[in-house]
Amino acid sequence: MIKQPRRHPSNSYLHLHDEDTFRGLPLITSCAPFITEYLERLYETTQLALSDHPWVFALRFDLRFPDGCLLRESTSAVISRFVDAMTVRVRLIRARSRRVNGTAHQTSVRWCWIKEIGEEGRLHYHFVLLLNRDAYHTVGRFDLGRESLYSRIQSAWANALAISAEDVVGLVHIPPNAEYHLSEDDPAEMDEYFHRVSYLCNSAIEGYGSRCRTFSCSRD
Repeated sequence: MIKQPRRHPSNSYLHLHDEDTFRGLPLITSCAPFITEYLERLYETTQLALSDHPWVFALRFDLRFPDGCLLRESTSAVISRFVDAMTVRVRLIRARSRRVNGTAHQTSVRWCWIKEIGEEGRLHYHFVLLLNRDAYHTVGRFDLGRESLYSRIQSAWANALAISAEDVVGLVHIPPNAEYHLSEDDPAEMDEYFHRVSYLCNSAIEGYGSRCRTFSCSRD
């Protein structure tokens, strides 16, 4: 008799993954079980990035809300605005580099995020961004005034929250060992990356029964 995958108790459309690997890639075992559908979308998004570029720069970061923040719209609208603002900033800077230098490496902008309610009910997002490594190979200096990927992430989050650049300081968190350089020729780096970002797919995240999206990835 074939064992049927378990369904998530709060959302019957989602299934639970109890194994310590997915498609041969390691997972954070302490976070099991995972959401099978989320693992699949994370894997597909990563593979699409690798089909765009032979080398991919992957960055893990967290987006936090200001203390006492009262949103007048859904959090889904806020994170969608961040994604749009981030995409525009990346493409504009590549276009500017092409104008100034005559040529510049272009990049697709792929991403995955999960919404989490942490201690004391504090809402935040865990995010992974996937870009062409020839265009971006590091997050850069943690300085709002610098021309870096970090400053563009901060600027996009400020835009999404409709607050000033000064007020967004401290709301974008880059955890330790957050940068990965992926290619099909480096399976060890892919293992480390997927193990790390599998956290985005764990089933312990609250909010599966709500109408707002809890997890999303870029599409095309």
